[in-house]
Amino acid sequence: MTVVNLGADERQEANVRVVEGNACALPFDDNSFDVVHSNSVIEHVGHWREMEMMAREVRRLAPNYFVQTPNIWFPIEPHFKLPFVHWLPEQTRAALVQAAGRSKKFADAGEATQYVQRISLLSAAQVRCLFPDARIWRERVLGVTKSLVAERFEGPGLSRAPNDNP
Repeated sequence: MTVVNLGADERQEANVRVVEGNACALPFDDNSFDVVHSNSVIEHVGHWREMEMMAREVRRLAPNYFVQTPNIWFPIEPHFKLPFVHWLPEQTRAALVQAAGRSKKFADAGEATQYVQRISLLSAAQVRCLFPDARIWRERVLGVTKSLVAERFEGPGLSRAPNDNP
């Protein structure tokens, strides 16, 4: 197993290779892996261009993938743990997160703004654009889509037709 993180990771585990890297430009050959798994990463890579770059990397590195991201239309923003804040303008979001943020404390408005700018939640339509060859499914809580998953599995016993669950 190979794990990619932005910063160096000193953990040593059997059969786990930790690599420092950027999900938008990874130092591996095409189809280097059987499966790529990404959990709540794509919403942190930057704007749409960087999300497209990461999606291309995922599809380039393996024939099979599983990419999960929080849904922009879920009422509670998972990083800030505040309802509806992610639907507000950036400055308002930063001020609210600084004043009432439950997951992290910020030294000043600049730090809160930087944090807010590093999170861009996606809709199902956007995930579908990024992963056109994937099946998109929805993780629901009380009937509301909390997270979106783009998955693609090919090979003996793994093939699934691209489609969306309602």
